[in-house]
Formats: sequence, structure tokens, C-alpha cells
Amino acid sequence: MHYVILASIQLEVKHLKHIIVSETFDFAPSSRVYTDNGFLRVTGKAARTGVYQYLASELGLTDRAPNTIVNVYRPADEVFNADSLATYSNVDVTNDHPSAMVDAKTYKSTSVGHVIGATQNGDFVDVELIIKDAQAISDVESGKSQLSPGYTAVYVAELGTTDTGESYEFKQTGIDVNHVAIVKRGRGGAQVRIDDNQGVTPMIKVTLDSGRSIDVADEAVAALVTDSIERLTQRVTDAEAKADKAEAEKDMKQEELEAEKAKSNDAAISERVQAIAAMQASARKVVGDEFTCDSVNTLDIQRAALTAKRPTTDWATKSETYVQVAFDAALELADAEPAQSVDQLAQFSKDAANAVVPVVARKSAYDAHKESQANAWKGK
Repeated sequence: MHYVILASIQLEVKHLKHIIVSETFDFAPSSRVYTDNGFLRVTGKAARTGVYQYLASELGLTDRAPNTIVNVYRPADEVFNADSLATYSNVDVTNDHPSAMVDAKTYKSTSVGHVIGATQNGDFVDVELIIKDAQAISDVESGKSQLSPGYTAVYVAELGTTDTGESYEFKQTGIDVNHVAIVKRGRGGAQVRIDDNQGVTPMIKVTLDSGRSIDVADEAVAALVTDSIERLTQRVTDAEAKADKAEAEKDMKQEELEAEKAKSNDAAISERVQAIAAMQASARKVVGDEFTCDSVNTLDIQRAALTAKRPTTDWATKSETYVQVAFDAALELADAEPAQSVDQLAQFSKDAANAVVPVVARKSAYDAHKESQANAWKGK
């Protein structure tokens, strides 16, 4: 609450006089003080250091779209420059920014009070204001309490990054304040305002996917924005994973295609034809010159040859290793003694069934046969 004490003291001297002594003071946790004539005297933060955002059109830039956001850096040595701070003194307070700078022609229609002075307070410029216009005072009481200075400045093109990691394109120098406006939402943010919490709506900071942070007054809206960003981010992540999978499958198919192409080149075809011809020749050694097989698969040729040589065995069910060992044994026997009996081939097949891969350390059937002949005199 705000209290105004009016003391009326009657002094009886030669003539009776009424002396009115007025004192104005404030017990509330606020900088707002009302004078006895209805003016509002307040302190507040009018500006800060750091990066401010402007539209390209505000800076007169023609190399980009008018509504493009441009980051402008306000370094401390410029914001708190003694000459710059001095320009706050006695400038007019306006209710919103006027369409042009305040001057002798527009003063009466725009001024609602004046600034007493300005000082540095951390990263902020503190000001003391006297607001005299009744409508402006009412607006402040209704919650319109952010502050925004109107000024001229020199904008120096300079790409850089602040100590807090914010990038900028221009640096602001030569700041000359013309007025301080009372606004609903200022460029400097929610902290640049009259020094109290009256009429302040708690703000919730929401970080966008671009990394930029914004203040949102409504908790439900803030939750909606955050949820939407999370869902969009997840959709992008899922889409990227799907695209990566498709790319991997495409690369695999391409590799398979290249492998098939390699099989069909002239050298590969020639090598395969030679391998088939060699296997056909080996099969005829095992079975006889009457053997024929239309397959171009060497394993199938081996199975066909063994089937012709020993039809009582179901060679189609035998493993690849079994077939190859049996065929090699039959071929060795055919090379050494073409007239060997079918029983000996059966023994070779039995040996093949017990073979362990690799079979490089196993005696060949032919060597076993020679050893048996050599020991025959022993009666074994």
C-alpha cells in the first residue's frame, strides 16, 4: 500500500496561515512511489548489454529480405560509455515508441514524463523515471511495465561471437538516447522493466530446435511447443534412420550386383568353363568314357559320377565334403589302377564318410592299398 501524510499546522502570528507539509513514501516492495500530485516515480532497467535482434528493414539492409532477423551486439564498453549514459538524463518518457524521435515539434503529443538519470548496474542500465500522464500511469498499473530506449547509434559490420556463445553480424557503437518508452514487450527482454513484480506474468523459457530460446507466458502453450518440437525431432531422427537403412540396403545390392558382374566377365567365364571341363574329364576317368552329365556345377558332376560308379549309395543325401573325398579317392584309384574292384571303391567311400575336414593329413586310399600289398607276405 502507498501512504501519503498530509500535516496541517496552524501558526498563529500576526496573520493566520495554513502551512501544508507533504511527505510521500512507500512501504510496499516496489519502486513505485506516488507523489502528492499524482505523478508516479519509479526506477527500472532501461537497457542491457549482449545481443539484440533487429529486422533487416530496421537497419536499412537491402541485401536480404526485410523481415530477416539480424543479431546486433551491444558491448559493455559502449552501453556504459560515460557519454552514452549521460544522454539518458532528462530525456522524455513515452507511452510506446513514437513514430519519430521526440523533438520540439512532437514533445507535447508524445511525452508522458522524463528520465532523471541513468547508472550502470551489472549488465543493465538503471534509470529513474517520473511518469506524469494519467493514462500512462494507468497503463503501468495494468501491467504495461517493460522499458525500451529509443536512440540513434552507429552499426559496425563485424562477425563475431560473444562470451556467452551468441553470434552477431553488427556491433552497436555511439549510442545516443532520445527517449525511454513504456512498452508491453521490449527488445531487451522481460528483465528490462520497472523494478517490481506488479503486472508481471511468469514467463517460461522454451528452447527451439534451432537453439534459440523464447519466453512463453502460458504454461500450456509452452508445453505444446516443447512437445511439438520433441515430436518433430523424433520424426526427423526416425526418417534419418530409415534413410540410412535404405542407403545401406542399396549399397549391399550394388555390391551383390558388382559381384555378379564379376562372375560374368570373360576371365571368370573362361575359368569356370575350364573347371567344368576338367571335372567332366575326371568323372570319365572314374566312370568311363561313356559318362555324360549336363550339369555345369562341379559338385553335381561328382555326385553323378559316383552314382554311376556305385548306384547303391544315395549320393544326393551326402554332404559336399563326403562327395568330394569319395570322388578324390575314386579318381586316385582310377589313375593308379583302372581295374580296381567296386569293393575297393566302397571302402574308399567308407573312408570318406569318416573323413575329418581338412583331410590333408589322411593317407590316400592308394597309399593304403600299396602298404597292404607290401605287408601281404607277413600274413596280414
